[in-house]
Amino acid sequence: MNSHRAQILIVDDDKLNRSLLMAMFEGSGHQMMQASSGSEAIALATVQIPDMVLLDVMMPGLDGFETTRRLKVLAGGLFLPIVLITARKEREAKLLGLASGADEFLSQPIDKTELLLRVSNLLRLREKEVLLAHQNTNYAELHRFKEEFSQLLTHDLRNPLAAVLLNLDFATNGDTPVDAEVRESLEQAGIGTQRALRIIDSLLDVTRIESGRLELRRRPTDIPHLLHSVVNQRTMLTRARDIKVECDASSHQSFDIDSDLILRVVENLFDNSVRHTPSGGRIGLSSTVNDQGTCIRVGNTGPSIPHEFRRVIFEKYGQGAKVGRANLGLGLYFCRLAAEAHGGRIWVEDTPEFPTVFVLQLPLAQA
Repeated sequence: MNSHRAQILIVDDDKLNRSLLMAMFEGSGHQMMQASSGSEAIALATVQIPDMVLLDVMMPGLDGFETTRRLKVLAGGLFLPIVLITARKEREAKLLGLASGADEFLSQPIDKTELLLRVSNLLRLREKEVLLAHQNTNYAELHRFKEEFSQLLTHDLRNPLAAVLLNLDFATNGDTPVDAEVRESLEQAGIGTQRALRIIDSLLDVTRIESGRLELRRRPTDIPHLLHSVVNQRTMLTRARDIKVECDASSHQSFDIDSDLILRVVENLFDNSVRHTPSGGRIGLSSTVNDQGTCIRVGNTGPSIPHEFRRVIFEKYGQGAKVGRANLGLGLYFCRLAAEAHGGRIWVEDTPEFPTVFVLQLPLAQA
């Protein structure tokens, strides 16, 4: 629809009034339509919604107020500008018009210049509304395509990675003797492959959480056991980088959480710490229980994150690269979404012992 050439419907039971209005639009380039009653206007709009309606109030049968209400319903969510034309100037008539959904009022006798200006302004508004609706439709289609593409991509990636993992396991645990250094390399390749699979799972979960389709699979989970499992799986990696790891989580703390989701959160935080902790540095994990639930901390002796970046790094593709700590892209964003899905939160703080500490608060009832 172009505001310079629109379809305008004139509704009036008086033929002379309709002819006068038609004459005022002569040479405007608009496509003019006529209806002699509210019922006829509804019938025309049922076939095709016009771009604008000029509507007389006082008509037999359906008056202008009821016709306005029905036309607005037919238009659905799309903006249909309706101008009510009346000889009545009382405040009550305008209030009834507003209540029925009218957008403008004109009193007879009609001034041509005023009429054309009001029509032009309303048509520009409608044009913007139509454009916005079209953009929203395109955005929804793009979002749907992104979801479908992510699901197809992650599905196609999982199969070859699972095959790699199966072959690595066969190579390290088969009957053929394997040199110690080769075995260690194969085990490291297996760890890397498992991490790639977890990244794929995180990508899928980010898409599900953003679209409100993730259902948490809660079960009683021993938090200290979860932390120790993360540390044990990365013993060779931290040893190779000469990083000392301390895990202060010995007392049993069992909570109803989605253990797979929180496991990947802790893995993300731990792997992030490994990347930014210098050789000879330290990483500390701990879990405590308080009135709000359980609090998991992952600290490291890498460079501190300035306060102005401590919120940015949890945004989608947020970066803290100016301080030498680049985000994982979706890694820390996934951690935030997973925490919020549990009703918790995540943030960064610092202590005298560790310049950077990631804190995961899960306000859940104990199992």
